[in-house]
Amino acid sequence: MDIHIINWVKKLGAAWVNKKPNLIPPLFADKFQYFESPFEKPYTSKEDLIKLWSDVPKSQKNISFDFEVIFIKDNIGLIHWCAAFTRIPFNKKAWLDGIFYLEFDKNNLCILFKQWWVSK
Repeated sequence: MDIHIINWVKKLGAAWVNKKPNLIPPLFADKFQYFESPFEKPYTSKEDLIKLWSDVPKSQKNISFDFEVIFIKDNIGLIHWCAAFTRIPFNKKAWLDGIFYLEFDKNNLCILFKQWWVSK
C-alpha cells in the first residue's frame, strides 16, 4: 500500500481539523484539478484553493475527520472519509460522509481531486 497517499490524506485532514487553509495548496502539484463537487467546474489554482478553504475557520468549529482506504494502486487512491463539525454561527452540528478519488504525480502531489459527499 502506498503510504504517501495515506500521509497525504492525513495532512489534508489535519489542515481541516486545525483550520489551516494555507496547508492545503502545498499538497497539490502546480497543475491540478480540484472538484469540490462533480457538478461544478474544478478549481485549478492554489489561490482558489486558499479562498475555498479560508471559509473553514470562519464557518466551522469542533471539527473531526477520519478516513479509511478503499483502494490504492500506484498513483491512485480511493478513500472513504467522514467529518463532523459545528456550524458557526448557528451552533448546529453537521456530519459529512464522503469519498475522495485522488491521482498523484511522480512527486506525490495531487493532480486530480474529486469528492462526493452527503451531509446530515
